[in-house]
Amino acid sequence: MDIKADVKFSIELEKKGYAFYRDTAARTKNPLAASTLSSLAEREQVHIERIMEYYLSLTGEQILRSDWLKEVAVPPTRAQLLKPILLKLKSLLSKKIETTAEINEAYEIAEGLERDSFTLYDQISKKSADPTAQKFYASLAQEEREHYAILDETLQYLNSPGDWFRKEERWIVEG
Repeated sequence: MDIKADVKFSIELEKKGYAFYRDTAARTKNPLAASTLSSLAEREQVHIERIMEYYLSLTGEQILRSDWLKEVAVPPTRAQLLKPILLKLKSLLSKKIETTAEINEAYEIAEGLERDSFTLYDQISKKSADPTAQKFYASLAQEEREHYAILDETLQYLNSPGDWFRKEERWIVEG
């Protein structure tokens, strides 16, 4: 296993994800989709920075701080990931809504990116002999899984808000 090659590939994968989320968020008129995608772009930028720090430590260009792994090994909770989405949503509520087909296509691509990132990071974590790589990539994999779940949940809401409320809020339907 070539950890440097895996880390370089991870950086490129995150850069592609960042560009996709940023560009798609800028083009979408749906406030929830724009908010979700721009927040995910910000998280991808954080991943790029963290992975780059790790890469520079592998090449000897930089020494990781002693608390670096502690800082990155705990991925944000779903609530922490959703908070910026909801804050951005408030500022975007006046935009016009895009077609459902375009939003669904963007979400399908985004879910694929997150699924691929999770799979890669999970494999690196499990196959690496380096404990730092194991913990770091396990943390990234967990966060990518949360990103996928957020995308899936917001897409369900966008396509069928009534069903989403019934499922998530456990509304009682009375007749």
